[in-house]
Amino acid sequence: MRLISSRGWLGAALFLLCAACGLAAPSRDDALQAISVLEKDILGPGADEAAKTIVVYAQVSDDVMVDVGPDELPWLSEDWGLDKDREAQLHSLLLAAFVAGDVKTQLRSAHALDDTYSGWLFAIDAYHRMRLKENFRSPSLDALSKLQDDGKLFKHAKEVEEQQEEQQPPDTQERPYA
Repeated sequence: MRLISSRGWLGAALFLLCAACGLAAPSRDDALQAISVLEKDILGPGADEAAKTIVVYAQVSDDVMVDVGPDELPWLSEDWGLDKDREAQLHSLLLAAFVAGDVKTQLRSAHALDDTYSGWLFAIDAYHRMRLKENFRSPSLDALSKLQDDGKLFKHAKEVEEQQEEQQPPDTQERPYA
């Protein structure tokens, strides 16, 4: 199984993040190193390159499966009132944070099984760290954070995963952007 169910709205975001697609496919170790960079400092030096690495790894690796779409990444459609380029960069970094959380769990468990919950936890943490340096708010990430605080995020993640499984025919498991 591979990354990314086919959802047209996400194509543009992935295209931007996959600017590094012409490079050699990242290894498992490259992916783990990229995750480490994002965990250390989501806005620090190397974060943009680490974001590209983890998204490309998820896209090309048979070792992981990440389902992304508007239910998993609601913040991608939000307007935060920032400079257009800066907002696009933060959207991309938060997308990569979601993918990093999802991928990290799968690499640790050695099972290619989508984990929306872990993706959201990583994205929520990244969002809180970003907000220490950037003046913006994401209503959807605030809502996901509240669900986590209330102990309801895991259940919500499982509901989203079940809905995606019901909506996606089994023969659409291929990567649309490879």
